[in-house]
Amino acid sequence: MLDHRHILLIEKRRDAIRAWLDEAAPYAAHDQRHLDAHTPEQAYWQYGYQAALNDILRLLVTTDSAHDNADTSSPSEQAAQDEPDSRVD
Repeated sequence: MLDHRHILLIEKRRDAIRAWLDEAAPYAAHDQRHLDAHTPEQAYWQYGYQAALNDILRLLVTTDSAHDNADTSSPSEQAAQDEPDSRVD
């Protein structure tokens, strides 16, 4: 079972992504371009999804509290600390 701290970290990250999307890309929820086969949008969506799964797996297997808030996203210079961005490395 997930530790309550992990659940809070996941919720915090989810909420930050939602807030960023609402402000920076409100159209994203309706466009659904990631469903179009062989498009850059689909590739970026898949990349982001695998990165999120990697973050969750890291939370589940780590016992070192220093890694509790680690994630694989890379915030841009314009994003506030602990906020997601749309850049993919």
